[in-house]
Amino acid sequence: MKNNLLLAGGLLTITSLLSGCGQSNTPRTATATGTVAQANADALKGFQTQALNWGSCDASLIHNKLQAALGSRVQCTDLKVPMDWNNPSHGTASISLLRVTAGTAAKRQGAIFFNPGGPGGDGLRFGLIFGAIWNGADPSTKSGAAFKQLSDQYDMIGFSPRGVGDSSEISCGSSVELSPEHYQSTDRSQKNIDAMLRNAKLVADACKKSPFAPYVNTDQTARDLDLARQLMGDSKLNYIGYSYGTWLGAWYAKLFPSHTGRMLLDGNTAFDKTMQDSFNLQPLGFERDFRDVALYYAARHDDLYGLGTTKEAVYGVYDSFQPDLKLALQQYSGDNLVSSLYTDDGITTVPVQLVAARGVSILLKQHPDLTDAADLEALFADYTFAQDADTNKAAKEIAYPLAETYFSIVNEDTTPVTKNPSDAVFNVVPCNDTPWTQDPQYWINFGNQEAVAHPLIGGSFTETPCMYWSGPTTTKPATPSNLPPILMLTNEDDPATPREGAFSAWKSLPGAKMLFVDNEGEHTAFPYGTECVDYPVVNYFLNGTLPGDNFTACGALPLPGETQVYPVGETYTTGVGPQGIGQPAHIPGAIREQSLGTSSEAQAALKELKSIIHRNAFQLR
Repeated sequence: MKNNLLLAGGLLTITSLLSGCGQSNTPRTATATGTVAQANADALKGFQTQALNWGSCDASLIHNKLQAALGSRVQCTDLKVPMDWNNPSHGTASISLLRVTAGTAAKRQGAIFFNPGGPGGDGLRFGLIFGAIWNGADPSTKSGAAFKQLSDQYDMIGFSPRGVGDSSEISCGSSVELSPEHYQSTDRSQKNIDAMLRNAKLVADACKKSPFAPYVNTDQTARDLDLARQLMGDSKLNYIGYSYGTWLGAWYAKLFPSHTGRMLLDGNTAFDKTMQDSFNLQPLGFERDFRDVALYYAARHDDLYGLGTTKEAVYGVYDSFQPDLKLALQQYSGDNLVSSLYTDDGITTVPVQLVAARGVSILLKQHPDLTDAADLEALFADYTFAQDADTNKAAKEIAYPLAETYFSIVNEDTTPVTKNPSDAVFNVVPCNDTPWTQDPQYWINFGNQEAVAHPLIGGSFTETPCMYWSGPTTTKPATPSNLPPILMLTNEDDPATPREGAFSAWKSLPGAKMLFVDNEGEHTAFPYGTECVDYPVVNYFLNGTLPGDNFTACGALPLPGETQVYPVGETYTTGVGPQGIGQPAHIPGAIREQSLGTSSEAQAALKELKSIIHRNAFQLR
């Protein structure tokens, strides 16, 4: 059930909220300090002694057939947590949990918690999703049999992190209108830069107005998780985290190393560095995935798309588009160009989007007086976007929303500052977790640099709300000497969490093991569908056994509609330590293990899993 914040003593002002976070300049006597400490200890005991009252879930949460094979194993509850763990007497927030209980209670090893990323991703349904995937796996295969054992031996826990979903929410909004912007990587005019800076400040100011904002950070969420672990009676927290979920998982492990159990971090951020360092790798990651994976795919299928037979030729077609049409490709409703780069299925739709944009671009040049998408729509009916009939049909369906978005940009339509809870958390957590450069000129210069080096999204990084934040509200934990070994998984051309950040994070963790999917451009992998990737993960959770090698490279699966994998970058070898990757070696192509979908419930769950992860990751400025 969704709950509002319960503040001790009723409604509090922003000033009193912040003073409770240690930001008051009023000196305290030793007696006063002791009284506060005792009050906090008493308040904390109330949270630690609560009972988790598991019951049936709201029908709207489990409305589809995923529950069919799981029945009464699906349960929900709400967990009371301190709004501020540093001042637990300050007030209360609520965290919603969903679990699928272990299929065989006598064999239960514990619970596995899941986080889909973001920050701002709602993972409440992940317990249900993984329950359906693992329960419906094919027991005749090596990985499938192991998946079934996981379903029997673990509770699977999905949760809404503080700020989103069915937990206590945060939102950022204002009636003030955002300034119109043009394509940030082409238009580096003072007017467009001023618009980006103003919009960044508007978002920051709107989020800072929320009394909950100081307490929505990774440290508070990690402590929420640890309370849930304690109340479930588990000595260790087992965990699978995707994208930002790797940042959260690593934070938890460093904060509570003695309570860290088996942990998979998939789609790894640069969690050894700052949020700024990690996010600033994204222009490189998206550019590389766009050019080396999506455009290479388009070139291999020139018979369908007619965009050119080399990725350079296809890029030339893209680069000829009107600048604001490039921006429209990133913003139009539906699976747009940038969001499509998150998945293998999406990558195969990028050429169709380019075909549609090519047609719109040509018609705009032929009819320069048109100022409305409706006028352009009449021309689409008789226009041939591609010689291939299926491609032509698909491009026509994209053309109108693309043109509509283009004219909205050109005509400088405006909208007010509105950030739903997911978007709000996406903006607040990075600003609260680690310091950001607060000099606007740095972000102007960075945008200028990335607009040239990685133009797909690079210019937009001038618009960074955290430059207008008042600084972090927590301190990132150091890596302790007793940190247990962790399993990490990274794709070679992951666009949102590039391999450079993942390797840096891996090298920072003593004893960590890396699984690496060579030639894969999707964001996150598990469950992947090959024994090389999936079996080491499930064997680790079942038996606590990590791969023998520090670094294990696995072959990628072909893109949809293809029968072979095409190399997109370097090739990696196995058996090396964190000090280096080693010499290139041939990685054989992967063979898909049909272990993930013997039931329709498992197939539906796997599709929803990927959709949620990628939707949560797509939060570009």
